[in-house]
Amino acid sequence: MKIGILLIIISVGLAFYSHFLPVYTNVSNFSAEVAAIGNTDAAQHYYIIQDKYMTSKYRLLDYSICIFIFGMLKCVTVSIGFRNLKSPRKTVTIIAIGIMAVGLSIVSYYTNSIVVLARDLSPPWSPNELPSSDSYIKIFYFLVGWLALHALVLLKDFYPGRRFSVLSLDYMAIGLLSSTLLSGGFVFITLAGGQPIYAPSALLWFYFHLSILVGKQSSHRVE
Repeated sequence: MKIGILLIIISVGLAFYSHFLPVYTNVSNFSAEVAAIGNTDAAQHYYIIQDKYMTSKYRLLDYSICIFIFGMLKCVTVSIGFRNLKSPRKTVTIIAIGIMAVGLSIVSYYTNSIVVLARDLSPPWSPNELPSSDSYIKIFYFLVGWLALHALVLLKDFYPGRRFSVLSLDYMAIGLLSSTLLSGGFVFITLAGGQPIYAPSALLWFYFHLSILVGKQSSHRVE
């Protein structure tokens, strides 16, 4: 618990510090060099100049949120007890978590686009617009298909309300294990890579897959 609280305090300090940092060390020099960019490889030159003058303001802010989320997870895990962590008691709750993960993933994608536009870090000649509705529809259909594919596992020989501490390599379905590792890797990438907007949806997906994995493994053990 102490480590979790310490991480939360550190995250607040980082967020507070980043708030007072400017975006660029010298705005006038940055603008002058950008204005002098030619037509050849303009975007590449723009980002080189940007890296030269840009501070760690946004990077620190993003990581402060990631550290805060990790600190909260640490506190929750310690308070509940690692051995007491388990999947939902009802199958319908697991499906509801999957549906929430789909919705939150779409919201995260939209929110990330808003943040990118608000920070205005793209070249001034680039079109500043949100992704088309087609991109949202494609992501939605993919995630719904992914959810439906895994929900089929819940129809037969599945036990909800199982503790995650009983997981072992015995009787473990390779397909479900791969999906769980994939979602766990998504959690790691979002937190370690400073992508806090996607962290909540990544955590929901991980909990969803982990619940299916332990429930299916328990059914094989019973058999």
